[in-house]
Amino acid sequence: MQLLVWVGIDDTDTYDKGCTTYVMYNMLKEFIKTRSEERVVGYPRLIRLNPNIPFKTRGNAAVSVGLNVDDIKDVVELAEWAVNAYSNRVGKTSPGIVISTTNSEHWIYWKAISDVIPIDVALRWMKKLGVVYKGGRGVIGALASVMADLSADSTFELLAYGESTPKPNIPIGTVEILDSSTAPLTFENIGDGYTLIQPHGNDPVVFGVRGDSPYHLLHFATVLTSEIDLEPRWLIYLTNQATEHHMKHIANKPYTPGHIKGNVDGVTAISGGNIEIKTPSGVVFSYRHYGFKKLDKVTYLLAYGGLRPGPRDLDLYMEGGVALLSRVSVNNPKCPRCGGNLESMGRVGFLRCTRCGLVTGVPRRLSYVSEVILEEPRGSEVRHLHKPLTRVGFEGLANVFNRPSLWIV
Repeated sequence: MQLLVWVGIDDTDTYDKGCTTYVMYNMLKEFIKTRSEERVVGYPRLIRLNPNIPFKTRGNAAVSVGLNVDDIKDVVELAEWAVNAYSNRVGKTSPGIVISTTNSEHWIYWKAISDVIPIDVALRWMKKLGVVYKGGRGVIGALASVMADLSADSTFELLAYGESTPKPNIPIGTVEILDSSTAPLTFENIGDGYTLIQPHGNDPVVFGVRGDSPYHLLHFATVLTSEIDLEPRWLIYLTNQATEHHMKHIANKPYTPGHIKGNVDGVTAISGGNIEIKTPSGVVFSYRHYGFKKLDKVTYLLAYGGLRPGPRDLDLYMEGGVALLSRVSVNNPKCPRCGGNLESMGRVGFLRCTRCGLVTGVPRRLSYVSEVILEEPRGSEVRHLHKPLTRVGFEGLANVFNRPSLWIV
């Protein structure tokens, strides 16, 4: 009799090498080879965790998958083999494995993407739930991935792998053509004049394409692997990327998501061209590299981002928001006698015509100009959970697609 179990893995990479998704890829390839593809339940899941955690891994991602097995010991051994064979154990890397017969404790997921979970708390939860766990700090993210709630909104990412170095060059022209032919069902392929789909570290990921349709991702990957002469080796994940799930629960604590709104009391340029914005609700920092260009003129701001301890209270490090830009301009009217230009005489309230010499007390004109803008980070600085405008209206679309036959190759 088969048993449905959920396997979660996290914290197998370092800041310059390795990839947790590659551990899952190799585990699934081995599982399918020794069991069958039909025993894999749905898609494997790639879950981005709280982006404000100071001790996060490079991609801050955990993975999980549902498997029908004959004996839970077999899947424990398989997960340990994959982690031992494909992890990069250096420095603070602390791989964790979680095996659970339930994935319905969604409150754990919502906690993990918007708050800080101490390791002793996570261990207490797992013991209470009867979850099997192995390893170190990575069990926190692994548990969160197992308990992920993607019912209302989710996206896909196809990750293509290769082990040759250097990585093959991906021509921007090819990406532009594929982007135009698959948009808006793929997104964030190009930004700031170069490709966004290729990581530049020593990890085995050659490229990753994100979207709301797995079939559009397969078209993109099939054409691209042929163009760059890459052996097709990929895996499609169901993800929480581009959903802004992390902003659904605001805790107003250090290292959690938050928002600040209010009239702007002052805007100050600080080191590196970054901007400090003071409001009655708190201080907002806008990093120059995010590409928020007009905030030096903002008069009202609704900003969201990550909260960190400041000198007096929590400061917000902005990821995006809505800004009201306004200014008042004072202009001289035209001469009421000849229509010429009036200029100030240096005395309050009096103007003189430059054409006919008329001196008049006609009041000066005040004009008020305002502009509401949506501040989004530039393409190269977008965080994994940030929802781009192109996704608005596509929420939940991933639920209508069946798993394609080439979801793993």
